[in-house]
Parts: sequence; C-alpha cells; structure tokens
Amino acid sequence: MKGLAHVTRLRLALGMVIGLLVGCVQQPVSSGVPQWLFNPSIGVVASCGFHIGGRYQQEECAIQRGRERLAAEKGVEVSSIAVIKERVVSGHESMVMDKEITSNIKNTIIKARVKEFYYDVPRDEYYVWVVPN
Repeated sequence: MKGLAHVTRLRLALGMVIGLLVGCVQQPVSSGVPQWLFNPSIGVVASCGFHIGGRYQQEECAIQRGRERLAAEKGVEVSSIAVIKERVVSGHESMVMDKEITSNIKNTIIKARVKEFYYDVPRDEYYVWVVPN
C-alpha cells in the first residue's frame, strides 16, 4: 500500500509540473505596452519626451505633434519650427519657447481627437494615439 501511495503522489507532482510548464509556455509575455503604440489601426501615434514645463506641457507637446502628423497624412502641408531655450541657474529654471507653425490648407477641415494615451515612466515619454474625428 505504501508503494502505491508513493507512486500516486509522484504522478500527481509530475502532472502538476508538466501542467505549469505547458501553461507558462502558452501565455504570451506582456510588457505592458499597448498594441496601438506599434501598429495603430487608424490615425497616428506621436510622442514627447522630457519637457521642462512639466507633465502637462509634455502632454500638450505630444498632442500637437499628433495633430500635425494627422494633418500631414490628410494632405495638409504643415511646417513647424520650435526653438526652446532652457536655462538653469542656482536651481531656478526658466524657459522661453518660440514656435511657428505654417500650413497650406485649401478648404480642408480636419478634426481629430486623442483616442488613447500611454506614459512610459522609465523613459519619461508620453505617447498619444490621434485619430480623425
């Protein structure tokens, strides 16, 4: 009887190990990054890294870039020039930003909205998925 119980326990343990291995192999590894970041079905993805103006300005920067890219995809000629001057003296920071955007639009209205956003904490990068509205 003792030998039969030992064999049964061994089979049970072996079955559990095999079940765990098969279960782990079948599960895809998820890095937490949304799929739309690499392959948006419609629209465009834009991002903005560190911004001295803080998180809000980082979000606005990414949204503006997304709008410009979407407009360019729809045939609008967009030219954007931004000059940012940052200065830090004794721990006090100041920033001056001059931005010029020119576009050539001929009776074209392009409405857009942010469908999703993603903030990559380690990289301090803010991503937006901008789609036509």
